[in-house]
Amino acid sequence: MIFLVLLLVGISYCIDLKTAVEKALSYHPSLKALEEEKKGIEGKVLLYKSYLNPTLGVEIGNLGTSKEGISSNPLYRLSYLQPLLLYPLATQTKEVVGYELSAFDQRIAQERNALKSEVYLAFYSALYRKELLNIAKENYSISQEIYQFVRKLFDLGETTKLELFRAERELKLAENELHLAESDLKMALGRLSLLTGSNVEDVEGKLDELKQMKEINFEEIPQVKQYSYMIKSTEASVQVEKTLAKPQLSVEVLSEKVSQNQYGIRLGFSATLPVFYRREGEIIQLSAKASSLENLRQLELMKAKNQYEQLFSRYQTLIKQVQDIDGFMLAQAKEELSLALKSYRLKTISALELYDTKRRYIQLVKYRADLLMQAHQEYAGYISLGGQL
Repeated sequence: MIFLVLLLVGISYCIDLKTAVEKALSYHPSLKALEEEKKGIEGKVLLYKSYLNPTLGVEIGNLGTSKEGISSNPLYRLSYLQPLLLYPLATQTKEVVGYELSAFDQRIAQERNALKSEVYLAFYSALYRKELLNIAKENYSISQEIYQFVRKLFDLGETTKLELFRAERELKLAENELHLAESDLKMALGRLSLLTGSNVEDVEGKLDELKQMKEINFEEIPQVKQYSYMIKSTEASVQVEKTLAKPQLSVEVLSEKVSQNQYGIRLGFSATLPVFYRREGEIIQLSAKASSLENLRQLELMKAKNQYEQLFSRYQTLIKQVQDIDGFMLAQAKEELSLALKSYRLKTISALELYDTKRRYIQLVKYRADLLMQAHQEYAGYISLGGQL
């Protein structure tokens, strides 16, 4: 049974984009670290209780100032001072912490978007490398077909050794590109495996699947909403400081020696006086911080809008270029290559013309794959910004 479990864990498998994103979001250590950090903020809601800590005072006498020893009357005075919570400090503190938690939730959401973007890019990078591998296989197959034909002609004495050397060189170059493409695909799958915490052997999807880049409500994206909640938290903190600046009432119970063998109990009240700029410095600092955060929020809003416009414009341009290639250029290049192969067999064109036609075809399909990958890079930026996956 244990062997079976270990075998299943070690099995590599094919993965699609949705599964890859779900695995990354549930596995990635950075998100788990932020969740633990959030617990520290939740603990701040208890800070207000520190204002209710009592003060205990003890006085002893007869330390060489009386004929009586300390053992006869060791205790001179005992006092207990208890601050009273007359203002809604608990509610205000909870409000501050609540806004801080909301701001931190937006930070987590921003981290999730960044991780989604990274997984999306890693997934399509693997698909891109897979496409390049298919192109390399096609290039190798064509080069092998040409080499076998040239070899046959050479054995029949119908072509020169120079033609054979050229065919061998083209085949070797195609083979090297094939091995390099295989290595690049393994590296891309390794990157995806690292992000998802699983052993990914293959990816399921199509490189030419391009989604529509929809509009974004910039006021609702995490990097902007985070500042909004931080501003609210700072404004709520100002109210806390104003509350602390008010007179704070305390009650005191005092037990004091009134005669040689008697003690009296007294009850007293005390209050702080809000003079000499009590908490005014803190209030000024927090007000300035709120103004600064608002400016940063506006800056983040402008940056997001500008970034989206650039991403959208380039994304549409790349899609248009791919559509142009798929519309007529790719079919035309395939037909040219097919005619070139037939013409070379009929000896109506030279080997140089054939290899030039093949090279143009391979360059075109590679260029198409490059355009698609660039488009996915732009879409990954869109996801990181707060767009839909």
